[in-house]
Amino acid sequence: MYRIAAAAAVVLALAAALVAARVWFVSRAEWRAGEALVAEYNLRVGEEPPPGEGLEDPRRALLREAIVRYREAALWYLPGNPYGRRAVERLLLIGQRGEQDADDDLALYAYRAARSAIQSTRSLVASDADGLSRADRGIARVSARLERPVPGAEPLTPTEREKRHRALLAAGTDPDPWLSLLAAVGLLLWVVGAFVFALRGLDERGRLRLGPALRAGFVVAAGVAAWLAGLALA
Repeated sequence: MYRIAAAAAVVLALAAALVAARVWFVSRAEWRAGEALVAEYNLRVGEEPPPGEGLEDPRRALLREAIVRYREAALWYLPGNPYGRRAVERLLLIGQRGEQDADDDLALYAYRAARSAIQSTRSLVASDADGLSRADRGIARVSARLERPVPGAEPLTPTEREKRHRALLAAGTDPDPWLSLLAAVGLLLWVVGAFVFALRGLDERGRLRLGPALRAGFVVAAGVAAWLAGLALA
């Protein structure tokens, strides 16, 4: 019995290590792809955009593709993974450079990518509260500049427009704590059920014990359902 429990613990540890390794390697690959695109962008400084309307500057297209890569790197979040945090910093930096170059569309694209990456990897709290705050400020600042006055409405000052956009971003930012708790409890039930199955669902010869196995399977199923429901609704 104890051999089965030890084997189950080893299997779970190896599975967790494989998941962590995959997250780390994929995040690093996306980060390096973004870095390569930015390096190519920097090498092409001074290159003239193609003549004619409707043609995007190839250098600008490199930055937009880099934004996609950095966002992907940040989405592969795992505590301790340095590439996710670096990717968010790169996105914020591209947003700031876009503002400096008067390219508000690119800046807004970068800030929104940073915000969506942070929001997509949050649980009870944001994985990067400082980065989220900076992204929100950038989005509000650029959106206030891009906003066009509504005919017949009282015009707002740039500061007032920025504050309004900040308030819109802040509304509904935090996930429902009870649904987040549901997801956490579901994950715990999932792991406990799997461990109980390995410990009680099999006898010394590895044969199935129907009653304990069914009870452990029910716990696993309930845990998976609660975890998915919490993630979907939080």
